[in-house]
Formats: sequence, structure tokens, C-alpha cells
Amino acid sequence: MFKKTLTALALVSTVATAAFASDVILNDENAAKIRTMLTEQGYEVGKIKLEDGLYEAYARKDGMKYEVFMNGAFEVVKVKED
Repeated sequence: MFKKTLTALALVSTVATAAFASDVILNDENAAKIRTMLTEQGYEVGKIKLEDGLYEAYARKDGMKYEVFMNGAFEVVKVKED
């Protein structure tokens, strides 16, 4: 019984992760949205890519370099000084 429960939980986790990851698609429209949002916040945006299921934007602000991570809903989840 315990083994079946673990297998079921693993399957649910895999499906949920796949569903989340599929929400994060880097195309021209999404890149433009990210660029606009960050520019409005005072960033000068460079390269945008995907990393670990998140959008990652390389940006500058006030002379500093940053990596800005956003989820599929375009919410900033982490800002890392580069």
C-alpha cells in the first residue's frame, strides 16, 4: 500500500511539474512583455533566456548588473546581483 501511494505521489508531482514548465515559453511576445515590464521598473534589459522553468533576464540598473528571474505569470521571484 505504501509503495502504491509513493508511486501515485511521484506521478502527480511529475505531471504538475510538466504542467508548470509548459507555462514558461520564451517567444518574441513573452520576451517583449518581460523587456517592457523591467524597463518600466528602471532596468536596462539585455539577454532573456529560460533557466530551470523560469524566465531569466540579464539587466542593469543604477550601474549594477542583475539576473532577474520571473515565473510563468511574469512575477519576479528572485533578483540576483551579478
